[in-house]
Amino acid sequence: MIIYNITWLKHLIIQDQMKKAHRANNLNAEELQAVLEKYPVGFHSSNLFLRIGLFLVTTTLTSFAFGFLSLVLSNTRLMESPGYFAFLGVLCYIALEIAVRTFHHYKSGVDDALMWTSGMLLLTALYIFLDKRAFGFKGYIDELMLSGLVMLLGTYFTLRFANMVMALVSFCAFIAFIFFAWNSYGFYPFSTMPFLIIIIAATIYSFVLKLDKKHWMYKDCLGMLQFVSLLTLYAAGNYFVVRELGSSMNKVVLAPDQDIPFGWFFWLWTFCIPFIYIGIGLKRKDVILLRAGLILVAAACFTLKRYHHVASIEVVLVASGALLLGISYGLMRYLETPKYGFTVAELDDDHMLDNLKVESLIVSGTFGDGPTPPEGSRMGGGSFGGGGATSDF
Repeated sequence: MIIYNITWLKHLIIQDQMKKAHRANNLNAEELQAVLEKYPVGFHSSNLFLRIGLFLVTTTLTSFAFGFLSLVLSNTRLMESPGYFAFLGVLCYIALEIAVRTFHHYKSGVDDALMWTSGMLLLTALYIFLDKRAFGFKGYIDELMLSGLVMLLGTYFTLRFANMVMALVSFCAFIAFIFFAWNSYGFYPFSTMPFLIIIIAATIYSFVLKLDKKHWMYKDCLGMLQFVSLLTLYAAGNYFVVRELGSSMNKVVLAPDQDIPFGWFFWLWTFCIPFIYIGIGLKRKDVILLRAGLILVAAACFTLKRYHHVASIEVVLVASGALLLGISYGLMRYLETPKYGFTVAELDDDHMLDNLKVESLIVSGTFGDGPTPPEGSRMGGGSFGGGGATSDF
């Protein structure tokens, strides 16, 4: 399904790890160069700034080309047809396939621009074709249809091009699809919606964890899905989200001192889940859980400040900053000597491949393509056993 050369993807990972080893002074320049020559990569990639520039240039050129074509066809009825947008989207997708297959673009900015342009044009064509005015749809079918289409397109682009942002888009579209579907046809949707989203987000996180080691080509996509599923799992039970979203959907205005059903549960969820994330992250040494937990601690504090006046915002910010600085300084001093697998030292090999043998790669890259001895100098096969010597030896 994935379009990229699998061998080059493996070589790219090896090159990245060897460069990290070189920066850590575990490899000299000659050894690094030998490994890079042994494991070549033919992708055309760009750094962040060049990638952004190529994205903008490609988007601008595509817009000018399609704008000129639209201007030529402006007096025809073709502009009102969804087939016109589908045609433009297919053109962009063909250009994307050529850019990746023929010119080997890999996260260069050109492929990103063509992918997003193609997706938006195809989505526009599908939305116009399935317009509710043509079929008489009612209720939330607009949002339900749109989220479903975005989910399908995002999933395809994720599987085909291993794009991390597309993985995020498809996940958000899936959650929106479940939300609108349950809101239209579910059982007591306003009361059960938080628990349904909690179950779905937890299921996605568990499923992605099982896929993480098997599908290494999608490592970045799976990492993104882990992170956003953890955030969604928390947000579905956050008191602020449940209260404000529920009142907005029910079109009711709650008094400041008015509580919501199961309010105690959502308050517990708001404050316990971030620390559970941090605790599990420390135990597993999982940086995704740790970062999610630290971010959500701030969300929990915001929720508390929103409904309970503790102090002025200035006092809260100063006190929180001082507390975090103190904790950070204490941990840095404590972890100057590594303890329990944690250290304050900056490591550059935290994403080394499992069982990647640096020495083997060096030896293979340095001596793997040595000269082949002439045929006449090889040992012959013995007809009497023993050392293999015959009368022709």
